[in-house]
Amino acid sequence: MNSGFEVLSLYSEAEVKALSKLLWGCKIGHHWLHQADHITLYVLQPMHVDVARRLHADMSTGILTAPQRRPSSATALVTAFLKAPVTLSIILVSLVVFLAIHVFDQWSWLTALTYYPLMVTDQGWALSGEPPQWYRLITPAILHFGWMHVVFNSLWVWEFGRRVEHALGAAWALAAYIAIAIVANVAQAELSEPSIFGGLSGLVYGLLAMVWLGGKLPPRWCVPPSNTLLYFMLGWLLLGLTGFIDVLGFGSIANHAHVGGLLAGVMIALAVRTVFSMQQNNRN
Repeated sequence: MNSGFEVLSLYSEAEVKALSKLLWGCKIGHHWLHQADHITLYVLQPMHVDVARRLHADMSTGILTAPQRRPSSATALVTAFLKAPVTLSIILVSLVVFLAIHVFDQWSWLTALTYYPLMVTDQGWALSGEPPQWYRLITPAILHFGWMHVVFNSLWVWEFGRRVEHALGAAWALAAYIAIAIVANVAQAELSEPSIFGGLSGLVYGLLAMVWLGGKLPPRWCVPPSNTLLYFMLGWLLLGLTGFIDVLGFGSIANHAHVGGLLAGVMIALAVRTVFSMQQNNRN
């Protein structure tokens, strides 16, 4: 008699091997029973039946792939760029801009990229009062004012952005990034006192909304972040809105940009869901 709990049957050895790698990666004990025309999967614990079925469903739709042998660092960087060129390019541009301004003292870059045009006075920087050019609706997103600021924003953009770009493609991902950045920057400018602000954090919250809703609402099109990470990010947002982060000495937070980015991400995620649902219905 076969021990374990039956999950599903497959007809391809390649699919069996790929799913098995995912199961072992999740530390799910299992074994296979070869029949005349199919191969049946059994798991050792009953609570793993639904988990194994979800892993197979995600693998079948391309949301998850079996782990591969770790490539060299150079190969990994090239592969990462080819899979998410827009996301990685935005991060690299932000790093270059940060180094140019804060390491090589190219302060003209700052005046060119802020939302409000700046002018130099005897007292330092001042807002010129001139209306912003159209490109300034976007460029504050690539401005950062400290190492921690640029590093953590870059890490979160990569974590969430590559999922979006993998699912939507480079062109649509770029359009989504631009839309979120514009909404975040305009929200910060219109809902707060005129000031110098910047950073990718508005984009981060927009991408957070996209991947969470994209992984929770059917048809699912990406892997959602864990609930723990979601609660942490939303908790940080709420702390910023209360002013508590400023009291702790982390510096001024562009809270309206965070909220604007989050809401923009929600709207884009719902639009993507509508498009994917229509495509699925047409196929059916």
